[in-house]
Amino acid sequence: MIDYATIGKRIQTKRQERNITQEKLAEQVGISVVYLSKIENGRVYPTLETLSNICTELDTELAEILTNTEIARKDYANDRVVELFNSCSMRVKPIALALLEDLSKL
Repeated sequence: MIDYATIGKRIQTKRQERNITQEKLAEQVGISVVYLSKIENGRVYPTLETLSNICTELDTELAEILTNTEIARKDYANDRVVELFNSCSMRVKPIALALLEDLSKL
């Protein structure tokens, strides 16, 4: 599992260090500003080609953006369970909790 939030933060940091606006970088790369914003916030999974194009425009090595961005499966699963539980309504949370408790006994 890849940590796209970390990749996005690194891109945003590089862009800001070079005083480039989202608008300018998006135009240079050939993507929309909205899409670039989503990349920087880790909400989309850009292709390797898009990441490579962004790195080229930022004069940054792709490896620098991608290094140490793999999430351990266990951590991802734990985070995902918490995220899903927190998104439940107060009415559903007791049911979800009971279900998780039953599943933990398997």
